[in-house]
Amino acid sequence: MHIQLSFFDLSVLIGITTGIVCSIILLKKSTLKKSNKFLALGILAFVWLNTKMLLLSLNLWEIHGFGYFPNSVELAIPPLFYFYFLSIKNVDFKFRKKDWLHFVPFLISQSYSIIMYIAAMQTRIFSEKRKITNAMYFNEAKNIDEYLLLIMSFCYLYLVGIELKSFNKNFSKVNISQNSERKFLNTLFALLSTVSILHIINLSLNSVLDSSFNWRWDLHHSLIAIIVYYMAINGFKNIDVILTLKNTKKNNNIDLTIIQQLNKAITSDKVFLDPKLTLNSLAKKLEINDTILSCTINAYYKKNFRSLINEARVEEVKKRLLNGELNNLSLLGIAKECGFNSEASFYRIFKSETQITPKKFISNNIEFSSSI
Repeated sequence: MHIQLSFFDLSVLIGITTGIVCSIILLKKSTLKKSNKFLALGILAFVWLNTKMLLLSLNLWEIHGFGYFPNSVELAIPPLFYFYFLSIKNVDFKFRKKDWLHFVPFLISQSYSIIMYIAAMQTRIFSEKRKITNAMYFNEAKNIDEYLLLIMSFCYLYLVGIELKSFNKNFSKVNISQNSERKFLNTLFALLSTVSILHIINLSLNSVLDSSFNWRWDLHHSLIAIIVYYMAINGFKNIDVILTLKNTKKNNNIDLTIIQQLNKAITSDKVFLDPKLTLNSLAKKLEINDTILSCTINAYYKKNFRSLINEARVEEVKKRLLNGELNNLSLLGIAKECGFNSEASFYRIFKSETQITPKKFISNNIEFSSSI
């Protein structure tokens, strides 16, 4: 059998390939960022949906094994992207058992498609396949799916629109990469809205236009291919970006496991003694993404990484001074052993943390010891 690829087929295949590769990478990174899992599944759903169009475009529908292949994934796409937006807005989002209810239409439709495929596989003659599937109301079921998809699309787009409006209002433009993901979310919402509107237009025109105007469905699926490519590339680009919101309430989004690792690194391992310690090097040591580590420190300790490390260094200096190490080392020598790079930065940070100079601290403690 000779298969000739058109520009449309090629664009869809490129989108499918890109989507599959990036989805695999996103799924591997889902432990780092939960929203990656929903984005990966959403991309794969679009990829799966595009295979349906390729079966028709490449004239594979009437070939045994290809025709009636179970592909009713479109009903899973609206809830998948709803949960994707929720998991972006709340990094501590958890998928609950009752959330599976959102996927009941997809599970019913896909189960019906599998039954239909098994029934059609009983014969190799396409005309007989058609008789079997017609007797099982295949076309009527697919029409129901089309209209149910439209209803679900606009309902979930409405829910996402509410979440997105709140998200944009409370978004804190911390850095360029986070702002890039915020723009990605807004653009994705616009693209999904566009493809839904185009879908309803095409369905409405089906009763008016004949098959010579089927190119409009090619346009529809080309847009889907573009969306797949756009989601894959931007999802990969923002794979490690964790978004933060203004006015975060208490510690709802804090991973206490990270806090335990961080406390151990500071109190037991004393990583702050290294004067070259950076957020990135500490993140690598803890095997945590540096953006997540930074956000966790900000949320839990209400201070940045540098302030946290400097506080630990000052406490170590105070401890050593009280233990009498000044008899063996100079004040600057102790400061450098505790991770300070220079005398000037040590004096400035020490006074900022204790409200007194190092010499005043020493004097006060000598006077206190003498009075005992």
